[in-house]
Amino acid sequence: MSQLSGVLLNSVAGITLQQIPYPGSAQSMTDVLAGRVPLMFGPAATVWPNVQAGKLKALAVTQPRRAAIAPEVPTMVEAGVPGYSAGIWMGLLAPAGTPPEIVDKLSRAANEALKSKEVLTLMEAQGVDPLGGTSAEFAQFIDDELKKWDGVVKTAGIKAR
Repeated sequence: MSQLSGVLLNSVAGITLQQIPYPGSAQSMTDVLAGRVPLMFGPAATVWPNVQAGKLKALAVTQPRRAAIAPEVPTMVEAGVPGYSAGIWMGLLAPAGTPPEIVDKLSRAANEALKSKEVLTLMEAQGVDPLGGTSAEFAQFIDDELKKWDGVVKTAGIKAR
C-alpha cells in the first residue's frame, strides 16, 4: 500500500517521486530516520510514536478525514493535493448469497460494536478510525476502491507476479 500511495501521489500531483520498494514499513522507517530516504507513507500505528518523539514530522494523512490519533495533521487534500485518498480499510464481509436479513443483522451488530468504548479504545490505540455504515454503502466503497486502484496500477505499469 505504501508504494501505491506514492504512485497515486505522482499521478494526482503531477510529480515524479522515485519509488524505493521495501518489504515493510519498519525497514523504510529505518531509512527515513537515518536520513537515507526523504519521506515515506506508513501506517499511523507504525509512524506515530516517532512523530510524538520528534523524530519524524507528519506532513499529512492519506485518508479523506483527519485521523483521531493525530487531529492536528491535515489530510492530503487540506495540504494541497486535491483528489488524493489512500486510506487502509477493513470491513466485515459475508459469502455471496447470504440472505439479506442475515447481512442486515450482521451490519447492525458491527455498527453497534463500533460505538462501544471498548472497541473504540482498541481501534484508537492502533490508529484506526471506525466508519461504519450500511452494507450497500460498503459495497459501493469497495467498488470505487477497486476501480481507483486498478487505474493506479495500470497507470504505473505495475504487473502481477
